[in-house]
Amino acid sequence: MIVDSHLHIWSEDTEQYPRTKTPYPGSVELLLEYMDESGVDRAVIVLPVHYQYDNRILADTLKIHDGKFAGVGVVYPQGPSAADTLSRLVEEEGIRGVRIRGPIEPECFCKPDTEPLWKRATELSAIICILATPDQVPAMKQMIQRFPDATVVIDHFAQIPAVDGIDCEAFQTFLSLSEFPKVHIKFSGLHYWGDLAYPHYRAQKNLRAAFDAFGTNRILWGSDWPHILPNGGYIRCLNFVGQELNWISDEGKTAILGGNSLRLWWD
Repeated sequence: MIVDSHLHIWSEDTEQYPRTKTPYPGSVELLLEYMDESGVDRAVIVLPVHYQYDNRILADTLKIHDGKFAGVGVVYPQGPSAADTLSRLVEEEGIRGVRIRGPIEPECFCKPDTEPLWKRATELSAIICILATPDQVPAMKQMIQRFPDATVVIDHFAQIPAVDGIDCEAFQTFLSLSEFPKVHIKFSGLHYWGDLAYPHYRAQKNLRAAFDAFGTNRILWGSDWPHILPNGGYIRCLNFVGQELNWISDEGKTAILGGNSLRLWWD
């Protein structure tokens, strides 16, 4: 089974689901067409920035397509009701995780008023997905150290540019997160941090270093659909694992392309 661990959707019905302008179509109906054509069985939908903190489209999609998708919602991490909002999303709407967005909430890793959200997520066994910038990696690590029992998934290799090399401070700190057994990483968003030219030779060095540190059981493939469409396409993003990463065993590829996500999001 193949599971896409990271993608987004948005609706053309902007009256029911108000949003900011999006660069291209991204409906769930279009997504399902791409998944069917590519042999992708399930996916994890991450609420996109265009909806700010309005999780209704995510909750409604989970209900309509029961079992097909898992959902990652967004709450304002420093708000006084952040923890209770997360409880409602998990217990009433079936959302499995919460995304913390460092580029949008730059103080989310260094302010004490974000800790109730981490504590509640840990209590609920909700998965904390983190979008961070390279300069935020040390502060992110400090927060993970304070909540070692939290299940964490880091998006897009923390957006550390492959051109900086594997010995740069940010990437070495990123690799050190492997010491926390509940930290996972998404092999996603190559168009943000990797070299754009396929087959991403420079990025493959970073990939191999991360695989050596975390092992294949804590790495999840994700496409970042629909943003991948103008950046190489969906099927090529999927085939990259099978066709270009020959140093990963078949068993490891099976885990990365679906097994790890199934265990994390559906078990």
